[in-house]
Amino acid sequence: MPAAATAAGGPSTGGPSTGGLLRRVATAHPAYVWCFVGSLVLSVFSGQTSGLGLPVGPDRLLFGAGMLLLLLDPVAWRAGGRPRLRAVHVVMAATAALTAWSAAAHGTLLTPYGFFALLDRLVVPFLLLCVAPVVFATTARRDLLLRSLVLVGLYLELTALFEKAGPASLVWPRYILDPTVGIGFGRARGPFVASEAMGMAIALCAFAAVLGTARFRGGWRAVSLVVVVLAPAGVVLPLTRSVWLGTAVAVVVTCLVSARLRRWLPLVLAGGAVAVLTVLAAVPGLQESVTERAGTTRSVDDRSNTNVAALRVVQEHPLTGVGWVRFIEVSPDFVRQSANYPVTSVRIEAHNVVLARAAELGLPGAALWVAAALLGPAAAALRRPRGAEHGQWRLLAVASVCLWTFPVLLSPNPYPFPNFLVWTIAGIALRPHLVTGDLGSGGVPVRRGGSRP
Repeated sequence: MPAAATAAGGPSTGGPSTGGLLRRVATAHPAYVWCFVGSLVLSVFSGQTSGLGLPVGPDRLLFGAGMLLLLLDPVAWRAGGRPRLRAVHVVMAATAALTAWSAAAHGTLLTPYGFFALLDRLVVPFLLLCVAPVVFATTARRDLLLRSLVLVGLYLELTALFEKAGPASLVWPRYILDPTVGIGFGRARGPFVASEAMGMAIALCAFAAVLGTARFRGGWRAVSLVVVVLAPAGVVLPLTRSVWLGTAVAVVVTCLVSARLRRWLPLVLAGGAVAVLTVLAAVPGLQESVTERAGTTRSVDDRSNTNVAALRVVQEHPLTGVGWVRFIEVSPDFVRQSANYPVTSVRIEAHNVVLARAAELGLPGAALWVAAALLGPAAAALRRPRGAEHGQWRLLAVASVCLWTFPVLLSPNPYPFPNFLVWTIAGIALRPHLVTGDLGSGGVPVRRGGSRP
């Protein structure tokens, strides 16, 4: 049997035995594909490796291994997956270089906080946009990613339900239930121990599950449907307004963009409303928590204070800012008591990513980051689709960008998994723009016209 048949998932000489099946699964995709998928999945635990009893994050090890294996694989770069140099690559490189220079100049590059913030907020998302078109070059690889996201979504949704409604004994890892770990205890925080990250991740995985219901059959379609049905509960339970707003806008915009989905919008909105009301009635105390969270003003006051302080920093340091991740250190010098709202916290990050970049990197750094976001995720959502499958991933990019925009504008948004996923989806949706050639489902090169060379 030719190797291409095995790579495509066809029969192999291993026979129907369990060992033969495992060998086919292991060899269905290059090792670097499994590394990137594993890294993305395990990044839900990023920053909490001590709670897992591990000395180093497995997601970081897998990402490094995936990059090394990809760079050493000549087939990946020769068989129709060669990147094209585009403006987004230049802008991302300039943004990363400026940020690294700022961190080095202000002594934060080699600090754990400064170094990992540089990786998680800039370098890794940018690299994922660059390599995603090559790593997920085939339909089979993209479906592998979708299945992984469906499983992650199911895990996160069940964890949210167990956190808020019980049984708490089913919550894993156990550090999630520790009030001294993370922020926002009392809300559904999941493995991120941060409610906004939890809500974003559930919403993104739910959008991926919607695509899964269209692409899969049998058991995988059933699991995807379960994730979609549980999504309203998963989005509500973290009690995060930026996620509520972002999810609602993402659903409406995505349906309006697609002529096929447009007619389903009233039914989708009605079904979502019924699901939310059911969750509010079924989970004890949730309605009171939602009402209290919807009316709270402290987080709004914190946002106003930090954003105004960031503007004062920009006025004083417009070209270079105060240095990478140094806003928390200097913010007490720039916070002023307002006549309209109290000062509740001063040593917190600016609650707007653009303002944070401007305060720490100067206006040039903020402009570069905005340009990267516009040429990357935003462009993925706006480009005209090429073919049915590309159109599906473009809709997923539309949903992810709409959701992502609100945490970007209303919080520091430092969370690895949701940010990594948004830039990965953008890279897949931008594949026709970022690389030359296409690959068939079995990894065989295919010309743009559709014929094999």
